Amino acid sequence: MKILILRLSSMGDILLATPVPEFLKKIYPGSEIHWVVYKNFEDSIRNNPNIDKIIAIEKADDLTGISKFIRSSEYDLIFDLHKNSKTYFLTSNLKNVFRYNKRLIERFLLVFFKRKYNIIPATKMYFAALNKAGIKTPDKWDLGFYPDPDSETATVRKYGLEKEPYAVFIPGASYFTKIWPEEYFKKLAEMMFLEDKFKKIIVVGKGKNEEMTGRFICGESNEKRVNLTGKLNLDETAAVLKYADIIISNDNGPMHLAECFKKKTVAIFGCTTEELGFFPYSTDFKVVEMKGLKCRPCTHFGRKKCPKGHFKCMRNITPESVYKTITDFLK
Repeated sequence: MKILILRLSSMGDILLATPVPEFLKKIYPGSEIHWVVYKNFEDSIRNNPNIDKIIAIEKADDLTGISKFIRSSEYDLIFDLHKNSKTYFLTSNLKNVFRYNKRLIERFLLVFFKRKYNIIPATKMYFAALNKAGIKTPDKWDLGFYPDPDSETATVRKYGLEKEPYAVFIPGASYFTKIWPEEYFKKLAEMMFLEDKFKKIIVVGKGKNEEMTGRFICGESNEKRVNLTGKLNLDETAAVLKYADIIISNDNGPMHLAECFKKKTVAIFGCTTEELGFFPYSTDFKVVEMKGLKCRPCTHFGRKKCPKGHFKCMRNITPESVYKTITDFLK
């Protein structure tokens, strides 16, 4: 049996979809599974043993050739877990195409009219595409990321990850309204060191903003505050997360990377809420959020700025409240 999965981006969404090929391999032993993904997110699934072929495309690619390849491959089942104009084009007029439900109407009503609906984790929404094909899916799952073993060993050795307990801060996010203020992260680090809860805090992330935040939180890197923003590839980041004792993160892709390794996670959610389905459900986690704030959620993915101008969803989450969540979590 040949199966095609389409999920083009982004890292977090791709990782949340990895239980799908793992489950398909279990129920269809010997099946051949292909995955279409944007090239800049290919490393999220590069070493996944449940994926036999990765079809990596550029965003600007002419999709005609890829569409012809898909048509000539004669897939028995096709699961569109992205459902946008490109995946429609790639799979148009093909048989046995099953698309996941983005729940766009429910999301619209939630964001603009605050009409709440039942919570369905993103992975379960992806599994629902399999249900359309008559496949009964599990209620529990694990996310899958498979780092290169040599890279992991080298990273552990280089940064002494097995020597002492450490926490990881992931202060970045794809949108401003998902970012807890950097000065709050810095204050949290100071509180954690005062109580001697951890000997070391490592800050990870990529991009210019994350690198600036890392420098702000850590100052000059030393044995206690280690700024690795902008210095790690995905496999190396995975190693740092895998050996950590606890993760403190905004709602972002690396949070779900930590979820792959079942790491205790304190997730800070601002403009988005649980109804959207992106809490790290497959690990041991706590969420810090401003429940009851009437303007939440103001979007289903994030904004460049707070539409109200006050940014209470993040500003009102104090370092003290996050620190208390951490200490209660670790008792």
